[in-house]
Amino acid sequence: MMRRDVMIGQFQCMLATVATRRRGLHALLLAALLLAWSGRTPAVDTDPHPRGSIEIAIAPFLPTRTLVSNYQPLRAYLEKALREPVTIVTAPDYPTYFERIARREYPVIVTVAHSAWLAQADSGYVPMLRPAELTQPTLVVARQGRHQRVADLRGATIALPDPLAVVSAQALGMLRQHGFDPGRDVTLRHFPTHSAAVNHVLSGEVAAAIVSDRALQQMPAESQDGVRILTSWKPGAAPGVVYLANPALSRERIEQLTGALLSFATQTKEGIALMRQWGYGGLVRTSAEELAPLAPYGRWLRTEIPRATGDPAPDAATR
Repeated sequence: MMRRDVMIGQFQCMLATVATRRRGLHALLLAALLLAWSGRTPAVDTDPHPRGSIEIAIAPFLPTRTLVSNYQPLRAYLEKALREPVTIVTAPDYPTYFERIARREYPVIVTVAHSAWLAQADSGYVPMLRPAELTQPTLVVARQGRHQRVADLRGATIALPDPLAVVSAQALGMLRQHGFDPGRDVTLRHFPTHSAAVNHVLSGEVAAAIVSDRALQQMPAESQDGVRILTSWKPGAAPGVVYLANPALSRERIEQLTGALLSFATQTKEGIALMRQWGYGGLVRTSAEELAPLAPYGRWLRTEIPRATGDPAPDAATR
């Protein structure tokens, strides 16, 4: 069955490889005949992510069109630096994305904090990089709206991103710290992305939204200009995203990818500008040990994914 990922490929690269693939098909057919005559079985390449191309899967925290635009400079740079095709993919929603990580479908992922911990702990993904600056949950209201203080939101409706987003979990603690009983003193509504939550503030359908401050910085200018930040929650500070590599990749391959990503973020005009625009402050190396404080959110995600997908929950005794 064809995956429903939104794949941003390079059409010219695809055209350029058609002729080569046709010639390769004839060669494979000839080899198969020769092997059949000799009574041998051809060797199977067990590497699910062969050298010669790289796929980077971005968490669906923003609309696909925004992700395409945001990551195009990185994709173009990596193609030149690695001298191979680079494809950016995402998934239609968080549950699908997390399930594909669990199946190790993606060679490289750029995922959110709690998912990064879970990918490393349960699926063996290798942490590579994270933003130098951490992200925080941020409460926003309409710039020209009447809400001036957090207390003014009592009885109002607050928008959140997908229920599996780490910000959605953090929002509960943030609201309780401000004296609200979530679901009783305020009504919570979930939307597919951070952008969708903010857009409902702009349309007046909800009074406020709680989103990642770094996600807010990656939204179109009209979205950022249309809202006002009431407060941020420092206890929720965490990496906005984490870059991780599939454990099937060799150590040398992972180091090659890490080096190319670092070079883009720290040595190119486009990369430095993006890091500044997104509030990342650059990229720095990270490790499983550094992700350890995210374990509570990661364990929460582990239990919530089956509920979101309808699958049986994992046996806690095996974790």
